Amino acid sequence: MRKPTTVKIFGQKYKVAYNQEGDEFLGTTDSTNNIIHIRNGLPDDKTKRVFMHEVTHAILHESTLGDRKRFEVEEVCDIVGYHVVDMLCANLEIAEWLLEE
Repeated sequence: MRKPTTVKIFGQKYKVAYNQEGDEFLGTTDSTNNIIHIRNGLPDDKTKRVFMHEVTHAILHESTLGDRKRFEVEEVCDIVGYHVVDMLCANLEIAEWLLEE
């Protein structure tokens, strides 16, 4: 299965570009323009983890928690337990891609 090129988060469609260059970041999220950039050429398992890391940034931005810098444990559990699961349910092809070995 191919790497995802879009992801829906709270009804917003984000483009996923595998074109991040340089050594400073593995990925970045531009929530103003709805683009997630991921460094090209990473191993598949690292790409998936960086993808989910950047998706979590986008989830936080699109939720009411976007301006927060610190979170309580229960808030983190809610983010994972509700928002990440909702994102996966809205993007079943991404869930399948993440499960590939």
